[in-house]
Amino acid sequence: MDVLLAFVIFGFLGAVWMKKKGRSPMVGLFLGSFLNIIGMIVIFFIKDKSSSAIENVTSLSSSQKPTYSGSRFAQDSGKGSLFHYASNSKGNELPLDFAIVDLETSGLEPGNARVIEIAILLVNSKGEIHEEYATLINPGNGQVGPTFIHHITEEAVLSAPTFQEVAGDILKRFENRIIVAHHAAFEDKFLAAEFKRAGIKLPPMPALDTLWLSREVLDLPNYKMQTVLQHFGVEETDLHTALGDVRALNKILPTLISQASAILYPTGHSELPVVAPSGKQKTRVTNLKKGEKGWINSLLEKLPESGTAISSEIESDYLDLLSQVLADGKIIGDEAKALSKLAGEAGLGRTQLVKLHESFVAQLKRQAEADGDVDAAELKQIENAIKSLNLE
Repeated sequence: MDVLLAFVIFGFLGAVWMKKKGRSPMVGLFLGSFLNIIGMIVIFFIKDKSSSAIENVTSLSSSQKPTYSGSRFAQDSGKGSLFHYASNSKGNELPLDFAIVDLETSGLEPGNARVIEIAILLVNSKGEIHEEYATLINPGNGQVGPTFIHHITEEAVLSAPTFQEVAGDILKRFENRIIVAHHAAFEDKFLAAEFKRAGIKLPPMPALDTLWLSREVLDLPNYKMQTVLQHFGVEETDLHTALGDVRALNKILPTLISQASAILYPTGHSELPVVAPSGKQKTRVTNLKKGEKGWINSLLEKLPESGTAISSEIESDYLDLLSQVLADGKIIGDEAKALSKLAGEAGLGRTQLVKLHESFVAQLKRQAEADGDVDAAELKQIENAIKSLNLE
């Protein structure tokens, strides 16, 4: 019926068109019918091909359908390249000493991408921080990947240590610790690749994937880190910086652990290879904000707690810059960024920076007291420095 109706419509339209052109309507009727036949043949061919394709897909056996090799996520008691993951039914309890780790990388696969930043937070089950460590890493090929995501530039990593140079510093912090990460399979494959490039063979390490743990104890639309943080009312700050991510994860780790019925580890602690720490480090600060407590407070909060030892050269350079910055008695945004850049290049942490600030104020006091009399201008300068540097 549909075919007959199409013949009539196409034939009628063809006849009208030919009449307007001053030609025989019969020619138009014939032309319209001919075009209709061609159209029907094309439609039939397409439908036939589509049906065949659908039948082919639906008739595939499970062994013939596309599959993905490997697990995208850590499984209960599963094994990764380095990590042997926690379980709720298999293994033994371990002392709850954790090394929360996060990486920023130049891509998604270690075959063609490298680690460009690492942060490690040493904590206990209560979330009490024993140590913070973070450094940029020079990938060796000048490629840092999507800067718009992690805000790490090619220039920033040029003076950073390589992974091989910090391998000993990392292993020192992994010793006798349960490795914790959200979607730990990502950290697992990249760390395995980097240690292999460095010629360091590691035994399996006990690991806890908070993505797996979140799935075990929570009922959420998804288990992305941002979703889990929001569920617990944790503010998202400095995400996509390695240090910001480990700090955020530490805020929810104690609660996740407390809600689990059991967390067991199929693998205990093994002795890790002894690799001498280099002490090399390059820190970074992103998203400086003045806020209510000022620029220096923001700078200190965004640095890791520990950094490299202060050399006499770095001390001199930093105190000279600080003297210029505080010449007018206050610190503005661009000056805070200049201080943070110098601190990062030197690999300084929060502890080292506070010591330098205290040294600066002590220097001002010595200068003021040199003549045995501290005048009002000198006292004002000291007070402004103490206030600007957030010192008690």
